[in-house]
Amino acid sequence: MNFYITYGTVEFLKKLAKQHGLENMLFMKSHDSAILFHETDGESVFHSPHRYEIIDQSGTLEHSGFAVLNNIPVTPEGRPLFETRFKNRAGKIENQPGFKALRVLRPTDSDTYIVLTLWDTEQSFQDWKSSKSFGEAHQKKESSAGINQGGTIFSRPSYISSYHSVE
Repeated sequence: MNFYITYGTVEFLKKLAKQHGLENMLFMKSHDSAILFHETDGESVFHSPHRYEIIDQSGTLEHSGFAVLNNIPVTPEGRPLFETRFKNRAGKIENQPGFKALRVLRPTDSDTYIVLTLWDTEQSFQDWKSSKSFGEAHQKKESSAGINQGGTIFSRPSYISSYHSVE
C-alpha cells in the first residue's frame, strides 16, 4: 500500500481533495499549514507528493480528528532495526480510548520515517502520552537495550507535527 503526503494552503488542498472525492484522502490543517494524505494501491493524484510505503497499520483513516506525525530520521544502516521494532511492537496504542488509526510510513525519497496516529481529539492523544501503556511502549527507547544502541540509528533528532481535521 502506498501513502502520499502533500502540503499547501488550506484553499488549494481543500479544492484538490474535493476534485478527487472518491480517493482515500484525509485533509487536515495546523495553525500555519495544511496537509493532505492519500492512501492507495496505485499512484497518487498529487503532482509532487512525498511518497511512503506503509510498513505497519491499524485502524482506518477518517475525515475527523487529530493527527500526530512523529517524523523520525533514520540512517540507512538503521532502517532494518527501526522497522523490526515497529513490526514487533506490543500494539498497546490500539486499546487507548480515542485511538482511530496508525500508519508507520517508510520514506521512498528521504531518510525520515513517519509514525502517523489519528485520534478522536487532541485530548485523547494527550491522555495516551500520559498513560502507563505509553510509558511501557517507550521505556527502552534510550537504554542500551533500546533501538538506538551505539547512537547509530537516528541521523538527527525526531520532531512532531500535528494537525486538526477540516470540516
